[in-house]
Amino acid sequence: MIFLKSLIFILWNVAFGYAALVSVKWFLFNPRPVFVFRKKLLFTPGFLVRKRDWIFDKARDLLQNYLDQAESQKAGYMAKWEKAVFDAVWEKTQFIEGWKLVPKSIKEKIHMMISTAIRDIVRNILRKTIPRMIEQYRLEMQLDDYNDKFSIDFFQRYFNRYVYKPLLIAVLIINILIGISNMVLYLIIV
Repeated sequence: MIFLKSLIFILWNVAFGYAALVSVKWFLFNPRPVFVFRKKLLFTPGFLVRKRDWIFDKARDLLQNYLDQAESQKAGYMAKWEKAVFDAVWEKTQFIEGWKLVPKSIKEKIHMMISTAIRDIVRNILRKTIPRMIEQYRLEMQLDDYNDKFSIDFFQRYFNRYVYKPLLIAVLIINILIGISNMVLYLIIV
C-alpha cells in the first residue's frame, strides 16, 4: 500500500508540469476574454492575441517616425545620434593633438575635418540612404502584408511544432524524474 501511495508523487509531478505548460500556452494564445462573475480574468485574451496588433501598429509608427525624423535636420533622435558619432570620433582622434611637428591650426582643421566627414557619412546613411531603401523596398506595404501573413494561427502552428511539443516532452521527462526521486525519498523516510 505504501508503494502505491508513493506512485502518486510521479502522477502529481507529471500533472503539475503538464498543467504549467498548458497554462503557458493558454496565456499566449487564448483567443477571447474569459469572465467570472462579470469580471474579466487577468491575461485574457492571450498575450499574443492582445499584442499582435499593438506590435504592428508600433512598427508602422516607428517607421513613420523615422521617415519624419529623416526630413527634419536639427531636431529629434537622429540629430542626437549624429552628435554622438561626432563626439565619439572627436574623442578617438585626440591623438592628433600629440603630433609635435604639425602646427596647431592644421591639427584643429584635421581633427575637425575627420569628425565632420564621419558625421556627414552617418547623416547621409541615416537621412538619405535608409529612407530611399524604405521606399525602394516598399517597407510600409510589406509591413501590411506581414500583418496579414502572421496571423495567430500561424504563430500557434509554429509554437506547437517547434516549442510546445519538444518542451512538453522535456517537462514530462524532468517531472517524471523528479517524481521518481520524490517517491524514493518517501519510501526511504516511511
